[in-house]
Amino acid sequence: MATRSSLMEADVNKDNNSTPAEYSDHELDVRCGYGTCKPKWLQKFNNPQIMLSLLCAFSLVQSFVVSGLINVNTSTLERRFQLPSSRVGTISSAYDFTAAFIGVLTSFYGSRQNKARWLSISAVALGVGSLTVALPHFITDLYQTGDSIIKTCSYNQSTEECQEEGLPHYLYIIILGQCLHGIGGAILYTIGIVLIDDSVPATSSPLYIGILTGFAYLGPGVGFILGGQFLDIYVDFERVHPDSVSMTKDDPRWVGAWWLGFLFSSCVFFVIAFLLSAFGTELPTARDVRATRFNQTTYKADRKSHEDSNRKDISIRNLPEALCRLLRNPIYVCNTIGETSEAFLGSGFVTFLSKFIQNQFNLSAGYAAVISGAIVVPGAAGGTFVGGIICRCMSLTVKGMTRLAFIGCLLGAISFTCLFLRCEQAKMAGVSHPYNNRSDDELSLIAPCNSECSCHTKFYEPVCDSDGLRYFSSCYAGCSTTVIGGQVFSNCSCVAIQPEQNISMVTTEACQSNCNLLNVFLPILCAAIFFSCVATVPCASSILRCVHDGDRTFGMATKLFTVRFAGSLPGPILFGAITDLTCTLWNENCGEKASCWIYDNYAFSLYYFFLILGFKIVTCVFFLLAHLLYVPPKEDVLHVLKKNEDVATYEMKMGQNSAATDNMDLDRAILKSNQNYVQTRF
Repeated sequence: MATRSSLMEADVNKDNNSTPAEYSDHELDVRCGYGTCKPKWLQKFNNPQIMLSLLCAFSLVQSFVVSGLINVNTSTLERRFQLPSSRVGTISSAYDFTAAFIGVLTSFYGSRQNKARWLSISAVALGVGSLTVALPHFITDLYQTGDSIIKTCSYNQSTEECQEEGLPHYLYIIILGQCLHGIGGAILYTIGIVLIDDSVPATSSPLYIGILTGFAYLGPGVGFILGGQFLDIYVDFERVHPDSVSMTKDDPRWVGAWWLGFLFSSCVFFVIAFLLSAFGTELPTARDVRATRFNQTTYKADRKSHEDSNRKDISIRNLPEALCRLLRNPIYVCNTIGETSEAFLGSGFVTFLSKFIQNQFNLSAGYAAVISGAIVVPGAAGGTFVGGIICRCMSLTVKGMTRLAFIGCLLGAISFTCLFLRCEQAKMAGVSHPYNNRSDDELSLIAPCNSECSCHTKFYEPVCDSDGLRYFSSCYAGCSTTVIGGQVFSNCSCVAIQPEQNISMVTTEACQSNCNLLNVFLPILCAAIFFSCVATVPCASSILRCVHDGDRTFGMATKLFTVRFAGSLPGPILFGAITDLTCTLWNENCGEKASCWIYDNYAFSLYYFFLILGFKIVTCVFFLLAHLLYVPPKEDVLHVLKKNEDVATYEMKMGQNSAATDNMDLDRAILKSNQNYVQTRF
């Protein structure tokens, strides 16, 4: 083993052979600035805390767009562009499809180059992608609400001819924007996390990662809340006079300004890209952290592969070899499969969460979006923060992290039983109930009482009678007279006559519901999201700790490739297909299903629960296997590890850019030599 005297002699010889210079090559690489302009005052911002702040803002806006705005606008995009849920699900999947393939290659090369510069390029791609997603709004005609259609029963009214509007084709432009989002966001959670982990001691890394991931989970919540506010603004507000809009945001035909958030986020992305481009190859603290860190690779792993993983040559030929090292790591494999299962249900459920709440509790799209955000923000962000704090305060090793991930997953699975809390299905004449509450009538919108009215199904304009029975429109209620400014319709042949007034009538006001289960549903769902997200930081940290240093970036990229390709990508598509199965009344355009008007709420909640439960079981099983299969290093290895981290933490506190004392340099060199000694023994 190395001694203090031998290392001191080597250190003196090294100093005698060095040439004086104002800055070493390393310091030039890590200095902050643009081109040759790198003033000293700017170096005050060249530290892990500022980088973490920028990455937090980056991940916040990225998830605000990809997981927030995209998901909150699900029902709005369906209505605006006449799309079924299964096709809208491909919008979310397009991001993961692109990110899965791009992330592996860019992370493999980017890990050996300027990480901050790669992140800057990704921010530019995200900004361009957001502009592309908003583009269909500016190249389409004004939104047609159907106000020109006669709403009462007219025996002389002719049925409308089928006309292809071509609106579904704009879906491909939105998908193109999502692909750009995928290219831009592919390396954020691989290179970004590794950049932070390289710059802080391992004892502080879980807290940093928890903060970063917490902001990533804040994004969808902020997206739901702000997106809900944008949906309260009429979609064409900049092109039409407000007085010409006759409907309110509670009208089922209402389409909000879904595109507004994408314009806002694109500007923020470009600002973040400019700031990230100022950083050097790595942060100044990275060298000290790297010199005093020792990984916790499982004792059963191939120790010889540690040297192979740190080779500097970059070639496609090295990819299979690096992949084999990862596949031999049982902790890495089990955590990856568990996170893939969790991503499948997470991406699918969050995509249609707003639609689920909207239909289960009979809410408007904007209000359902705000409520969804109020659940996602404290649940996801709180769970992630708590998971990181537990890892930091309890100084959890890989064994403790895998145990925490399993417990969080198990509690989350139990909490998802709240999906059975739902309001009673609204009674719809011709869909769930017969007209006039007659049991002998066949369930169909067209009945003898309205068969001669030539009604349309293109625009859903529900009305309600005094018994709480809803009708698709006043025309399908058989109403022939309009009173009180078009808000009340009378002489309705399909509505039972009221004995007191001797008249049959309906109103455009929503049918009253006495259901108060929403107040019970929301806290339990928030708890389910909270417990599920507690596992986020332990999973990421355990992978970083049990994978060799040279494979960490590639390992994170490979994990995200698997998670996205097998989890996040098919998740929204399957959830969209399941959602379509619960549809009881379709809006058809020229014989093809466009968007769904009415869902079966019982089937909606039942299908979602069993789908989520199945994937939760898979997640828990593999998190448990990761805990059981992990074999920690020998005690002397852990002793060296703790000493190394104490040294790194001390150096960080003493000054990130200042030179350490001679004794500290010698202690660090001794510890580094002891690491090599331990590796040769174990």
